[in-house]
Amino acid sequence: MEKPQKGKYEFGPITEKDVVVSIKQPGNAETEVLIVEEQEIRLSFQRLGIIPDPRILIPSLKEMECYDDDIFICAYPKCGTHWVWEMCQMIIKGKAEYHSKAKESCMMEFHLPEEYKDIPRPRIFNTHFTPVCLPKQAVEKKSKFILLHRNPKDIVTSLYHHMVKTKFNMDSTTTWSQFLQYILHNDREVSSNWFFYNKRWTEFTSSNDLDVLVMNYEDLKIDTVSCLSKLANFIGYPRDEKMLKEIKEKCSLNKMKDAEKERDSGTTAVNSEQVSDLYRKGVVGDWKNQFTVAENEQFDAHLKENMNGENLNFKYEI
Repeated sequence: MEKPQKGKYEFGPITEKDVVVSIKQPGNAETEVLIVEEQEIRLSFQRLGIIPDPRILIPSLKEMECYDDDIFICAYPKCGTHWVWEMCQMIIKGKAEYHSKAKESCMMEFHLPEEYKDIPRPRIFNTHFTPVCLPKQAVEKKSKFILLHRNPKDIVTSLYHHMVKTKFNMDSTTTWSQFLQYILHNDREVSSNWFFYNKRWTEFTSSNDLDVLVMNYEDLKIDTVSCLSKLANFIGYPRDEKMLKEIKEKCSLNKMKDAEKERDSGTTAVNSEQVSDLYRKGVVGDWKNQFTVAENEQFDAHLKENMNGENLNFKYEI
């Protein structure tokens, strides 16, 4: 992956109030990270200035003005955020046409709130943040939340290949076994910990009166048109079956991958070619090509131990 260009954001000095820790990456290489409101950011990446200083960004996001027609797509990485963001754009537009910019242009990790002032309503945001970082007004004004889930074995498989290719947080020599053990032994209370991430969202949705739609990646693969209909009705733009089928076709993996190469990513954190590289297989059950029998048993035991009785009804194959 091409190294990101120097960005426009200033990163202030580290002070004694900041939480900076050294963690072992996959393969045991160590790196320093800054922890802000459950988010863990590598200092070497943050100092490039391609994303806002989280010590400024997160407090400002919490106070961001919101509207009742704002839409927040919230998901752990590799759960279909790009897919659903594009679907929402087409549903609202009423045409199976790609937006001129990539979903990174509305990704909350990449922009300060004032950068959204010219986005026409309804605004469609997306984020991998835990809910503690989200705008207070999103709850108060009944903005719409779309919460995406995917079976964790496919998440880990997809995340491994993504991180090897981009060399983000690890290099290309990191083995699958090293990466899996890193995931299973990440007990830090930060958003990169899949178990912690889901715990936080479960707490948030159960303790707030939200306008929320929960969608599963696997259901979207099984019956895309039916899920598109639910999505369209939820965001207030019902569409006929003909339109939904056109959107399904336009949102196929290969067509979306090609489209990303032609448009503005909306951030210096990634360019259009790098956004296109985020798309891989998108299939359900690819984990079976990655996990050994012993690793699968270890993962199942870890899942049972850490889900605290929570049943998200994951589909591991279709």
